[in-house]
Order: sequence, then C-alpha cells, then structure tokens
Amino acid sequence: MSWLASLPLILFLVVFFYAPFAVLAYYSVQTDHGLGFDNYLALVTDRTYIMVAAKSLLLAGEVTVATLLLSLPLVIYISVHASSRERTAILGLVIIPFWIDVLLRAIALRTVLESIGVREGYAAMLAGMVYEMLPLMILPMYASSRRVTRSIIDAARTAGAGWGTVVARIVLPLLAPGIVAGSLLVMLMSLTEFVIPALLGGVSGFTLGSLIYHVFLSSGLWGVGAALTVVVVLVLGIMSAVAASRVGGGLEP
Repeated sequence: MSWLASLPLILFLVVFFYAPFAVLAYYSVQTDHGLGFDNYLALVTDRTYIMVAAKSLLLAGEVTVATLLLSLPLVIYISVHASSRERTAILGLVIIPFWIDVLLRAIALRTVLESIGVREGYAAMLAGMVYEMLPLMILPMYASSRRVTRSIIDAARTAGAGWGTVVARIVLPLLAPGIVAGSLLVMLMSLTEFVIPALLGGVSGFTLGSLIYHVFLSSGLWGVGAALTVVVVLVLGIMSAVAASRVGGGLEP
C-alpha cells in the first residue's frame, strides 16, 4: 500500500496537468468541419510559426551556452577549492536574489541595462534571459559537485596531476550529470519564457511564449494555440525523457 503515499501528488498532477492537457489536446484537433489535424498542418506550413520556433530555439541555445560558460568557473572553484562554509555562502548568493518576483527583477534589470546604454532589443533580451536562467544551470551542477570529494582531489595531486589535469580528467566528468541536467532545464525554460522577452526584447521579443499568448488571447485561434502548446509539451517531454535516461542517477552525491 506504499503507493498511497504518492496519491496526493498523483491527484495533483491529474487535476492540474493531465486533465488540462487533455482538454488542450481535444481543442487542437477541433476544426470547422469536425475533428482533424488542420491546426497541426498550419504549424508546419505557416512561415510565421516556423520562423518564431527557429528563433526561439536559437535564443534558447545561446542562453544555454552562455549560462554554462558563466557557471563552469564558479562550480569548478566550488568543487576544487571551496570550503563547506564557502559553498553555503555561494549557494546563498545564487538563490537569494531569486526570492524577488521575476517581474520586479526584469524591470530592475531593464533599468540597469538602460543606464549603460543597452536599450530594448535582442542583446537586452539575451542578457535578461541569461540572468534569469543562471541558477537553473548552477544548482544541478552544484549538486553534482558534491561528488567531487577532497580525497579524490588529494589523491590525484599526490599522483602528480596538475590542476588542469584534475579539472579536465576528474572534475568535469563528475560534473557531467549536472551539466546535462542544467543545460536541459535552461533550454526547456528558455524556449517558452514570456516575461523577459516581453519586457526586454522589444520587437525582437516575439518568441514561442509570446506566440502562444498572441494566438490564444489576441487572435482567438484556440485550435492553433492548443496544437502549438501540445507540440511544445511533447517535444519538451521527449527531450526530458532522453536526458533523464542518459543522466540516470548522476545527480546523487
């Protein structure tokens, strides 16, 4: 009867995720002539949808690479040099700013960017997305860094390995599960981010999240919007499943 402990979570997912998703899936196959796949065909034949999807993928890829490059030096320092107290302090510095609402952070960031001459546009949107997604990259890598113990580092150093060898041959392989998990999280969240592109992107901020909002609430094309949402959820679900199968239990310390 141990499954009873999972019953509240199962009910929550059914009510707030699977049931609404089933409704969206039903809307996605509704057409003027009954049930059909016209809405899905519109997604692959309309140039606007294709261009927005491609642009969103490119932006998500750039954000993922940027957050990874910014996170690696910090996490390598945590893994190799930081004491337990330093790890806790660094983790706090990463998390505490994100207790503030995302809208307030975006407005504050826009003010900062404008003060240094960066106006609304692609550069401002990219900077805002990197800032917003950085903890999603750092935290999984931080979890993996717990696998890098001082005894492993000391053994490698005793065997004559330099710091470069230690990082390349020991630290990075042990961080790999966190890198994969963090990259996946950043990619998935960046694909459908709405607030940052809307506030910082200007005319460049029309991404998948903006498109879904526009199709549903501005154009009233519920069938197309539902089809787009179903496709995005399925693609993200497949990406998550593939990544999870590769990472496995790699995040366990």
